[in-house]
Amino acid sequence: MDWFGGLKVLSLETRRGPEMATLIEKYGGVATAVPSMREDKQDISERLSDFVQRVKTDPERQVLVCMTGIGTRLFLQDLQKYDAAVYAQLQHIRLLSRGTKPTQALKALGFAAVTAARPHTYREVQDSLLEGELRGQDVTILEYGDPTPPPLTAALVEEGAAVFPIPVYRCLPPEDPRPLQAAVRGVVAGEYQVLLLSSGTQAVHFLRCARDLGLEQELRRGLKNMVVASIGPACSEALGELRLPFDLEANPHKMGILVRAAAERAGLLLERKRERVM
Repeated sequence: MDWFGGLKVLSLETRRGPEMATLIEKYGGVATAVPSMREDKQDISERLSDFVQRVKTDPERQVLVCMTGIGTRLFLQDLQKYDAAVYAQLQHIRLLSRGTKPTQALKALGFAAVTAARPHTYREVQDSLLEGELRGQDVTILEYGDPTPPPLTAALVEEGAAVFPIPVYRCLPPEDPRPLQAAVRGVVAGEYQVLLLSSGTQAVHFLRCARDLGLEQELRRGLKNMVVASIGPACSEALGELRLPFDLEANPHKMGILVRAAAERAGLLLERKRERVM
């Protein structure tokens, strides 16, 4: 198999950009990895204090929802320093993980959690929470770079829970916008054939960057001529909300599978796009 066969592949991955570029090149693509965001740790001292007080007051009412691996690690590090006794008490609190990464973060520190079903979107988190009694419960949500989806909060409140979101970190645009701006111009100019997206936030920042450059509509047109690959349902849902096209979704929802699936199908998908234009 020719895999990418020399196609030019753009990735907006930030934290694992070099790893993504290596995978693309392994499958015969010409890789460009451009940071699309930065993770900005928030000051959660007041919310951390409130959480500790809730646990001390009534531990049986507490539910901790871990939406993100990095956010879970950062929160638990802060909690252990702030109050080691409450940190240890998490062993006896209901813990729910959105997916593999927060589950691994918890397991590495000796905590067991229920993991929401695939495909690990907020809807599966919601379904898992609604399986248990929520009336009178305090549900603390460790957010994953973006605010808690309003439908999730509304569903929990309707069931009688009190919801306490903790923004451990926020995903902000990169400090140096020039590489992302160059990527926007590259898509507009037709320099790339494939775009790999490993989070919905990447697409949000890419579109915002294009808008700031006055190139939003040109970017949208350029993406229609490319193969856009999504890492999973949460990312695909974000693309749908942004009215951006995508051509395939990785399953399982992992970075290596994303690259392999795109490498396997990009050539044929591009050929079909060209045939429709002719």
